[in-house]
Amino acid sequence: MAVKIKRTSFQRLLNAMKKVTSEVNDHEILRRLETLMVTSKEDLNQTVVRSLLENPLDFDPKSVPEPYAQYVRHFVYMVKRNKKMGLDVNFDASAIESKKDKKKLAAPKKSAPAKKQAPARKRA
Repeated sequence: MAVKIKRTSFQRLLNAMKKVTSEVNDHEILRRLETLMVTSKEDLNQTVVRSLLENPLDFDPKSVPEPYAQYVRHFVYMVKRNKKMGLDVNFDASAIESKKDKKKLAAPKKSAPAKKQAPARKRA
């Protein structure tokens, strides 16, 4: 039986890239990264992805292992391109974390509704 590995850092990077995708080339690179994510045995480092999302313009792509560095470089390129076009997008990693916490707090456990009992029958 295969064990499914959670790849939350990959998913965060993919979601951020989807926000700034505007060209056909971007879609192709995103598709390749998704394929790499599915076939990869490990996840990206969470602190590296968090720092990338918090400040993509000052991020050094050399701090990411090589098969993923080209995708990080393209992400930085997309962010710069969108900033030049006036489409500034915020990728605050702490906002992603707080959304998870809000969902946990906002969804209280529902108790099962009480079953109605039929009235007792009178015996003659």
